Amino acid sequence: MLGTEVAPGVWRWTAYFEEWRDDVGAVAIRRDDRLILVDPIFGPGQWDLLSDSTSLGISVLLTIHWHARDTSKVVENRPSSEVWAYSRDLAPIRRRTPVTDIFKIGDPLPGGLVAIPTKRSTEVAFWDPESRSLITGDSLLGDGAGGLKPCPDSWMPDGATAADMAASLEPVLDLPVDQVLVSHGDPVLGNGRGKLAEALDRHGR
Repeated sequence: MLGTEVAPGVWRWTAYFEEWRDDVGAVAIRRDDRLILVDPIFGPGQWDLLSDSTSLGISVLLTIHWHARDTSKVVENRPSSEVWAYSRDLAPIRRRTPVTDIFKIGDPLPGGLVAIPTKRSTEVAFWDPESRSLITGDSLLGDGAGGLKPCPDSWMPDGATAADMAASLEPVLDLPVDQVLVSHGDPVLGNGRGKLAEALDRHGR
């Protein structure tokens, strides 16, 4: 399987994203007969993930439309793939990739994942209860010092701030988070809830 196995059946890897001009993270979760890809992207030589998983169904989940990335190529490679889009982000996702399924907060998702709303109304994070992993798109970033931080004010809409994002994520502290698998920066692979609490306190929740 591609990348580093950060929990049983959960892998994270990075690849260069031309639009962002930096490496970004993606996640794969193996559950029974399905492979769940969150914000997929593949660099040279990394497409073997799919060719090595031909017996598995593919479900793609997107945190936000910016992270559609290589989803359309996944569908080209595996036409039977499911692509799940958050209902509030449907139109911009459809401009980037085919969509097969639309979800709202509270709807059941592949692999038992749970969508978590954020202050950016079109963005969700995903909670994986089985591995105790929080998977984020742009809402939380690695802070470069082993911890976390909310996205900067410049990424927030309508005058909202990083502090507003921090406040919106406070309900996640009710979850037994072991690790936080971010798209931008280094993931937190232990004491995830503690690192999240530190980040939210530091940024004024």
